[in-house]
Amino acid sequence: MSQMTQYGSGQTVQQPQQFQSQQGTGGGQRQDAGQLPQQYRQSLDAVAQAVEVCGWCADKCIEEGSPNMIECIKLCEDVVEIGETVLALGPRSSRFTAELVQTFERAAQACAQECGQHSHSHCQECAAVLPQAAQMARQLSARGTQQFAGGQTQQFSR
Repeated sequence: MSQMTQYGSGQTVQQPQQFQSQQGTGGGQRQDAGQLPQQYRQSLDAVAQAVEVCGWCADKCIEEGSPNMIECIKLCEDVVEIGETVLALGPRSSRFTAELVQTFERAAQACAQECGQHSHSHCQECAAVLPQAAQMARQLSARGTQQFAGGQTQQFSR
């Protein structure tokens, strides 16, 4: 069973059951997004905002129908898809979060650079939001790295 979680920017993400708060027999208690540290939630919110703005920017570029906007559309869609994956794996501190966040940062930087070259208001907003989102996402990577450092993982039972 899954649960929908809405982040501060309005982005709604389906949270698999493993993210929902419940006690397992493995001695630990799972955390849901509401129990995450404030700084970590802010990082997720920044990624969710980037996903939302890039999706909007890509849609606006598609509506314009200009072949000059193809790279902008592709990069915005990359940020959306990578960001959604970060939002799915980040709360559970996956051992792959750090690599994923690095990919998100690179995609966000490339998208911001491309969008910054266009005068459209949606491109300019996208270019303004992405650098901070990339910076905030680094905190997600630190949390995942700490949890899995030295092979120490927290066991949860299903």
